[in-house]
Amino acid sequence: MKNSVQAPGPLYRMMQQYKEAQLLFAGIELDVFFYLQGAVTAVAVAGKTGYDARNLALFLNSLAAIGLLEKNGDCFQNTPVAEVFLNRHSELYLGEYLAFRNRMTSLDQVVARVRQGPDVSIRQHNQGSRVYNFRELARLSAVEIYTGRVQDFLQAVQSVFLPDSALHVLDLGGGSGMLAIETLTQFSRASGVIFEHPQVADIPEQFVKERRLMDRLQVWRGDFMTDDIGDGYDLIVASGIFDFASADLPGMAGKIARALRPHGYLYLVSHQVSADFLSPKEVIVGWLPSHLDGLDLLQSRQSIEAALTQAGLTKASRDAAGAAGGLRGELYHFV
Repeated sequence: MKNSVQAPGPLYRMMQQYKEAQLLFAGIELDVFFYLQGAVTAVAVAGKTGYDARNLALFLNSLAAIGLLEKNGDCFQNTPVAEVFLNRHSELYLGEYLAFRNRMTSLDQVVARVRQGPDVSIRQHNQGSRVYNFRELARLSAVEIYTGRVQDFLQAVQSVFLPDSALHVLDLGGGSGMLAIETLTQFSRASGVIFEHPQVADIPEQFVKERRLMDRLQVWRGDFMTDDIGDGYDLIVASGIFDFASADLPGMAGKIARALRPHGYLYLVSHQVSADFLSPKEVIVGWLPSHLDGLDLLQSRQSIEAALTQAGLTKASRDAAGAAGGLRGELYHFV
């Protein structure tokens, strides 16, 4: 046999990354990070959880090997990243969110889908709500959004509006509604609307009530593709919605432009998909299960920009990437 010119190292690294991800989600399911805020032995954790002490020690040792725990003698403790994001007592706990996203983007059915083809009914109607649980996503992303996306968004908005501006804001397909909520928190004279699907709208309603913003922030129910979204907005936030406007991308862009006041701004959050649909790889792979199920959702960066330009929206700036799936926020100006 001839010597191989290309070493198989990348394949083994992929296998290792898969195993490390399995360890992460096992740790979340077992909730071990909750018990490891300080240095604790596996025996002590087993006493509180009822887990097998021997196997728990082996498992914690593996979590330490991949950098999620620190080990000192027989004691284990969360690393800083595990303490912040994987301990369920943390304000930025992402364990439940990460587990949900993992299930939502699972590749377990790839082989079957490639052999058998997509779900015919899903492909006929191209309805994302039949594949994704948007209500649960909205609930869980209310925390995740504070790991970068809220901060980037506020920086962009504060760069074009004065603090005392009486903004009228629309958060279109707003999910948890946190971007609109934070806008009204930062701009005391602002008011606005969160527009969401009827199956999701109770989630942002709960958060609006918790923040006591009911007099300034309304939640509208509807389909943003077909229903009236209002007008006279100074700022429209559109997070990922263009991926669900494949039937009429220019129409969606025009609808947003008509809803803006002259010199208003669109804050667009998109996946920045290349024209050949090869990057970002996290997006292409993450959306593969839904595409195999029969959905046709992702829009390329070029097609979205072309639709916005046609509608009279000009790119004003680009912000840093958010934490989830390579999402990026960009400001567009309507002249």
